[in-house]
Amino acid sequence: MKLPEAERLGAASGGRRVPALLRHAPGIALLAVLILSYGPVLVELVRDWIRDPNYNHGFLIPLISGYLVWSRRGELVSGEAKPSLLGLGGILVAVAMLILGTAGAEVFTQRVSLLLLLGSLVLFFYGWRRLRRVAFPLVFLLFAIPLPYIIYYGLTGPMQALAAKCAVLGLKAIGVPLLAQGNVIHLANGSLEVAEACSGIRSLYAFLALGALVAQSTSIPAWGRLLVFLATIPLSIVGNAVRVWASGVGTCLVGPEVTHGTVHELFGLLVFAVSLGVFLLFKKVVRNAWSHAGSSPSPLLDSPGSTPESSEAGDRQTKRSPPSSSSPSS
Repeated sequence: MKLPEAERLGAASGGRRVPALLRHAPGIALLAVLILSYGPVLVELVRDWIRDPNYNHGFLIPLISGYLVWSRRGELVSGEAKPSLLGLGGILVAVAMLILGTAGAEVFTQRVSLLLLLGSLVLFFYGWRRLRRVAFPLVFLLFAIPLPYIIYYGLTGPMQALAAKCAVLGLKAIGVPLLAQGNVIHLANGSLEVAEACSGIRSLYAFLALGALVAQSTSIPAWGRLLVFLATIPLSIVGNAVRVWASGVGTCLVGPEVTHGTVHELFGLLVFAVSLGVFLLFKKVVRNAWSHAGSSPSPLLDSPGSTPESSEAGDRQTKRSPPSSSSPSS
């Protein structure tokens, strides 16, 4: 008895579907374990992006990393996978970091362990070549993770003091009378406090992320990309100092109301845009300098198109060649 055509096709497709599901079962199980283990960690991370203005840019970082991986998908699927057992060691270290971070309520350790786990899984299943392809997108995800409090407050204090000192020097240079007491600058029209929000840590963190992305996309050697990336630090610090100084000038001319509200925010965006323009100009200078160094002209020779090697070869050939039969003999 023959089955109808539709039933035979359904049975055949069902037979193909079950093996396909079995093939993907390990990946589905691994994904489920990751969600169960790191779900609470990721939820709390998103909450930090929402609550803390210093890390509002965190929503963009995973999208950029995902795009970088997607743009390299051709390189990732090409070639033979060469799994490495060293990835297993990284997986064990990542699991240990998750356990210790959970036990000690250290969220930074838990979040970094996820990045280490992802990189170790790529190494364990696919090998070093593919890990190198996704290394930058994985490291770039670090900019989405808020700094530990001990590092954050260790940076904000000195950056506040530096911004206040630079603003005082700038205001004195243009003849503004003032009295400085720590991070508070007393002016004729009011007082200007360089608070934690004015330390510049927000613009520095965002600038570092942007600088890493621009440096990675620049076709220059690794040392040049590192130089471009590190240039974001002084540019961010100087830009924040200029913003505090301008707030002091605005307080003298208009009043303390210019240190908050829409005008203050717009001026901060303007300073960031100018700093970004200077950074892109610096990147262009470094790239052009490398291009000129790599394409330096060769020394001038007597005849165009000749080289020292060809001249020497020609001399040797002339010395070796016997006189022709048509030449007169002495």
